[in-house]
Amino acid sequence: MSEGFFIDHVIYGVQNVDVAAKRLRREFGLGSVPGGLHLGGTTNRLIPLEPPAYIELLGISDPTKPDGAWLTSTLAGCERVLWWVLSVDDIDRSAQQRGLPVQSGLMQMTDGSSLSFRTAGMNRYPLPFFVAYDAGPQARLNHMRRLLAEAAHDCRPGQFSWVELGGPPEVLDGWHGDSDLPIRAADSAQPGITRAAIACDAGEIVFGPHASS
Repeated sequence: MSEGFFIDHVIYGVQNVDVAAKRLRREFGLGSVPGGLHLGGTTNRLIPLEPPAYIELLGISDPTKPDGAWLTSTLAGCERVLWWVLSVDDIDRSAQQRGLPVQSGLMQMTDGSSLSFRTAGMNRYPLPFFVAYDAGPQARLNHMRRLLAEAAHDCRPGQFSWVELGGPPEVLDGWHGDSDLPIRAADSAQPGITRAAIACDAGEIVFGPHASS
């Protein structure tokens, strides 16, 4: 039985979200909007794609705090794709099939709104984790359409055209099963996402390792 997987978002780690957002606007015509409020030393901006997908720019705000210290160490002065997130139809069933606990979360957005959701597998980084939003599908679409308009892209982005993954095939197959996700194999034994691409009216845009300016 299908689990209704689709790529909800990809997390792209950067040194400074504002600097990275300006570069992506300049190079690719991608706009962005402020994200949520973080307490662990990181900050973010969102690049809305064809709803409901998006890219999260995750940056360092305070390297002395736990999340900021982890991101500083992980990026080692560069920018790169860190993680990817799968939306599922029934998160309880998907979590049970993989022996994962389900956790509830609440994100306070910078515009004063809040976003409640449930996740499974966040403790299994760099494998993807699963998410389900408490708002219904239509409310979620409406929210992301509003953010897409606010981002005011200079291009017209689509959804993710592919993600590139490293790691043993048997591990990956056990995680996302027989889904028809647009996955490419990376030449790496290390599990995790290495690159991601989005469709765009101006041509495909690939997110991968990038030296910070």
